[in-house]
Amino acid sequence: MYRPLDKRFLYASPNFVSRYGPDLIAAWGSSNHGLYALPSGTGAGPAVWIHGLLPDYHSFRGSYGGCALPLWDRRRGATAHNLTPALLDGLAAAYGRPVTPEQAFDAIAALLSASSYTRRFAWDLEESFAQVPFPVDVNVFAEAARIGADIRAVETFAREPGQAYRSARLTGRATGVTLSVPAMARAFLSDSSGACFVPLQEDQSLRLAGVPERVWQFAVSGYRVLPRWLAARNGEALDAALQRAILDVAWRIEELLHWFDAADAVLARVLASPLRRLELGLPDPGTAPLTHLEKGADDQPDAPV
Repeated sequence: MYRPLDKRFLYASPNFVSRYGPDLIAAWGSSNHGLYALPSGTGAGPAVWIHGLLPDYHSFRGSYGGCALPLWDRRRGATAHNLTPALLDGLAAAYGRPVTPEQAFDAIAALLSASSYTRRFAWDLEESFAQVPFPVDVNVFAEAARIGADIRAVETFAREPGQAYRSARLTGRATGVTLSVPAMARAFLSDSSGACFVPLQEDQSLRLAGVPERVWQFAVSGYRVLPRWLAARNGEALDAALQRAILDVAWRIEELLHWFDAADAVLARVLASPLRRLELGLPDPGTAPLTHLEKGADDQPDAPV
């Protein structure tokens, strides 16, 4: 995963790749999914992104590196995970039923992807990793995990975008053979009816029409996903595969915005009544080393994880 929603191929060899990352490659294995985040300075948009393929060092927003947090550690076996064991035990005790690593992962992904998360905690994110609040109510946790599972499926290409989120469409017929999208400032236009479109040819013979403005403006910590995805492919053959991929990215962004908004409502409910570290059986960070999801936790023993 080169950037959000941007799959690429590379030669997995230190002879070709700088910052080869043998530890991450070994932990990732042949299949995995993980969160990618910045250790500080996170901008607007989701605070994490889920990758289902080995992430590039700059895959979160295209610059300034980041940290990969794979759910499974394939170096230790097929079922070894990277969550702090005490977290799963604490959640199970609080909810009166077992919590799987994937449920916890999905709930975390949803809560940190909520539209308001980076706005509400912008000051803290300037200097530390995102902190994760967990709800007292098991039903709220289940809702967060359900939303997170959909976010994961869309961000990792595990399924097609839903039919309800396919506003974008191709109109016209290309007179040229390669993609030619104008510079970002000139690429989002309105036709005579006021509908918005993106020219895929300089003469506008082929257009990506029906693009919601939120989809065009969507950014991950300053990285404008759809404009940058298109610009990176300028000059490529505008064949059926590329046209389909253009639609797919626009549709995925539209669906993700829906789930981020849904996560917003869940986050508000969680913050109104969160579990505390002591309730989860997690150690006081002032007296115990911080590992895994506890990294970046508040100094107070009753702070969210």
